[in-house]
Parts: sequence; structure tokens; C-alpha cells
Amino acid sequence: MPPSTDLGVLPMPRTVRTVVFSDFDETYLAHAGTPGHVRSRRRLESYLAEAAQRHGMLFGWVTGSSLGSVLRKTETHGMHTLPHFLACSLGTELYTVRDGALHPDPGWLRGLPGSAHIAVLAEQVVRELRLRGMPLVPQHNRPPGTRVISHYYYAQDAERDARNLALVRQVAEALSLGVSVSRCSPAAGDPEDCYDVDFLPPACGKRRIVDYVCRVHGVDPAGAYAFGDSGNDLEMLAAVGAGTLVGNCTEEARSRYPRVSAWSHTDAIFYELRKELGVCESE
Repeated sequence: MPPSTDLGVLPMPRTVRTVVFSDFDETYLAHAGTPGHVRSRRRLESYLAEAAQRHGMLFGWVTGSSLGSVLRKTETHGMHTLPHFLACSLGTELYTVRDGALHPDPGWLRGLPGSAHIAVLAEQVVRELRLRGMPLVPQHNRPPGTRVISHYYYAQDAERDARNLALVRQVAEALSLGVSVSRCSPAAGDPEDCYDVDFLPPACGKRRIVDYVCRVHGVDPAGAYAFGDSGNDLEMLAAVGAGTLVGNCTEEARSRYPRVSAWSHTDAIFYELRKELGVCESE
């Protein structure tokens, strides 16, 4: 049975004309949770609800967090509304939200390898890296059955880090395993001075979610929007016509991507969309 939720859901557009993809942690959700952050988020929720009907906008979260983690954070932060879709665990899970429940997308799941297969390949990569003098530290925050196997790589110096992370990609590719590498965000609860190294099916990832959702709804990605704050969002931002880093983005992301909003968190999403699509009648 699909997991249910007591949260409200954005109204579905009668005709989908554009899609907005948003990272969750430290993009849509400011973990500091100040009263100002809450007011900004609720203003954005109102805008998205009206824009869904006025502009045919479909809105979703695309996050590295698992579904369970996302739902716990919505409860902790008193969030009121879920988006139209959630792509969790780096795009290895995709859910649509309707009738008070989250429904796994059967088209997305079709053909994905099982979690046990991914775990075996990831262990082979980690073993090979250990033999080459590059240990990774396992993360234990993923639920059973996940298709993402996560580790930390602790930074050393720029030259050695570049060499070691290139080696991670090389070994993973040799085993036909996808990998996402990005600088950790302490604001979202990660350790300082380290990288997330996530192994996953090569057919998954944030960019693949953009391609799939746009294709299903007949939307040209050049007419879609995306927002993020870190290195693992950059492929998603590059896949759409208007990809934007929020103003509170990591320095790593800022150094690698040119379009950065003057606003942070949900303020960035609100003002950038309003600039592109116009002011809604309720404002």
C-alpha cells in the first residue's frame, strides 16, 4: 500500500506546460527553521498553488534524502504542503502525490536493478579503492532496500582530492556503476571537510529525473526550471533551460556554476519564478 500523508498537496494543473525541479535540503527547506524561513516557505507554497493552475506548473522535490527522511523533516519543520512529485535518494525513487498518498512511479521503476546488485557492486568499488590506499567511510543513514550506497571521503588537499575522486569515478565506471560526488553541506547536518560519495544505478540521478518527468508530461526541458544548493544539483540545473543556485549555495557549487540567485532558500525560488512567470493574482 502506498505511504499516506496528512499534508496538503498542490492542485494539479489542468495542462502541464512547465516543470519546476527543486532540491530539498537547504534549498526548499532551510534547516535553521527561523520564523523568517517559515514565512518565506508559506508564501512560496501559496504561489506554487496558484501557479499550478495559472501557468500549468508541475512542481517537485529532487533530493538525495530518502522518502522517510523527507517525511520526517516535513513533520519536524511543520510543513503544510507536499509537491506534485518527489524524487528521493538521488532519483532512485520517484513518487507522485495524489489522493492523500505517495504512489511509486511504475514507469521509472521498470528496469532498475535490485538493491542487492547495487550493494555488491559498491562493495567491489570500495574494496578496490581500499587496495589502492583510498579508504571511504560508510554512511549508515540509508533505509534497507535502498539503491544508493553512501560513503564519506574526507578531504585532504586539493591536488590529492582531485586525483582520489577521479579514481572513484574511474573504478565505478569500470563496474558499470553510477556515482555522485559532491562536497558535504554542514548546514544540512553533514560533517565538515568531506565529500558525499554515493553509488547508484547508472540510469538514475537528478538529471535522469528531469529527462523522465519532462518526457512523461510532454515538456521541453529547455522550458523547465530547477533550483539547488550543492554540487550534486549541478547536473539537474544544467538539464533545464533555467537552472539556478540559491544564494546560500555551497562554495563548491558557486565555483562551478554561473547562475546564482541574489536570494536564499525559498525566497530564491519565489522571486526567480515570479520574475520568469509573472505575479499571481493573490499577491
